[in-house]
Amino acid sequence: MNQYDDQYQPEEMIDQEQEQEQSNIQENNQLEQCQQEVALWKDQAARIFADFENYKKRMDREQMSWMQTAQVSVLKDLLTVVDNFDRALSAKTDATADMYAGIEMIYKSVMQLLHKYGVQEFVSYDQFNPEFHEALMEVASEQHTTGQVVQVLEKGFMIKDKVLRPAKVMVAK
Repeated sequence: MNQYDDQYQPEEMIDQEQEQEQSNIQENNQLEQCQQEVALWKDQAARIFADFENYKKRMDREQMSWMQTAQVSVLKDLLTVVDNFDRALSAKTDATADMYAGIEMIYKSVMQLLHKYGVQEFVSYDQFNPEFHEALMEVASEQHTTGQVVQVLEKGFMIKDKVLRPAKVMVAK
């Protein structure tokens, strides 16, 4: 082979080289296109995964909310039983003391159950507070200042940091 052979290649070889080069370009284009599609699919999969995680968290929150709502409903109904126990225990006399010992035990167990679920009786009934008290009556009282609670008609209860049932009270004018 001499130096002129390289310069003068048959057309067939040139066509093959061009086809090979064209084929390489097409393959590179296809590879880039595939890589773009893979990136798109990865992004879409990551978004779907994030959406699913958010969905699971939202469902957990909603389930907790439903359970708390049901729990509050049952506990509110149980407060009526507590009120009836209070009324029964206030009618206790010396003659019926033995019978009331059993009632007091049941009352204490109901109160323990309420405490287990975070229910606490209001501790302060001094000054009327519309967030915690429901004023049923206003009465004139020389012993109390205006806005002071004169009498508690029905106890108020909190569950954790929220009012479960406001106290029903009489307030001084």
